[in-house]
Amino acid sequence: MDETDDIDDEPAPSDAFAALSDPVRLDILDALTDHHRSEGHDSIGFAALRRRVGVRDSGRFRYHLNQLRDRFVERADDGYRLTATGARVSGAILSGTYTESVSLGPAELDSTCPFCGTAAVATVRDGQCVVTCDGEHPLFSWHVPANATRDASLSEVVDLAELLAFQAIEQALAGVCTQCYDAVETTVGDPDEPGFRAVCDTCPARLVGPITFPLLVDPDVAGWCRDHGYTLRQDHVWEFPFVGTDATVEPAGDESDGELVVTVTIDDDSLTATLDGDGRVVAIDVD
Repeated sequence: MDETDDIDDEPAPSDAFAALSDPVRLDILDALTDHHRSEGHDSIGFAALRRRVGVRDSGRFRYHLNQLRDRFVERADDGYRLTATGARVSGAILSGTYTESVSLGPAELDSTCPFCGTAAVATVRDGQCVVTCDGEHPLFSWHVPANATRDASLSEVVDLAELLAFQAIEQALAGVCTQCYDAVETTVGDPDEPGFRAVCDTCPARLVGPITFPLLVDPDVAGWCRDHGYTLRQDHVWEFPFVGTDATVEPAGDESDGELVVTVTIDDDSLTATLDGDGRVVAIDVD
């Protein structure tokens, strides 16, 4: 088989991961990534790519290159370039997503627990950013990539984790898994046990939070919060007065098809939001 042959069979997941098991193949992805950064989406010729990787034996190099086609590397314009999947995998490998384990903290944040008033404390362990307090109340938890913690303060990592979490809420409400991009369904429980939840049936991704989480990604609710001095850019999610337990939940009515009415309060001003069974805000009423 030469470098111009196409691979028609769709590899199984085990075959795809096996293709990344050799150091030479990882060096190929690294070289193609470096070429992509400097030359854009233009392809690089076989000989030039081999020189970049540093493999003298042309046959050996061709063998390893063919193991990466067509899932991670594609032939184009008499050369080679990363596929979209190859670019994502290469970025994850080079950023340390699968190989690095960074630990930070514990350290106090410039914030207090809404339940007991003690200092909020953040840690990062095995890619998970966790915020609790001296009273061990769970305040926030979200995954952060290893490269995002390099040269960053713990406070900056927490800010990033919150940003990623709320992007995930918006994506889940759109019906898309934040990890595998398969379809995902969201639910809000019932008035006795309200809570926002999204669990993927394809991958291990899950998102669980209070019933008020979907409200914070709604532009009208966000504007109302801003009028009262709260923004997700300047305040932590657990600092919003209604994110903990200060929200009332009741069914919208017998014909509501699972809709819930959630009422939240800031500074004696109330906002009532109607959520459908998926957690999407369908109506807003401000007192």
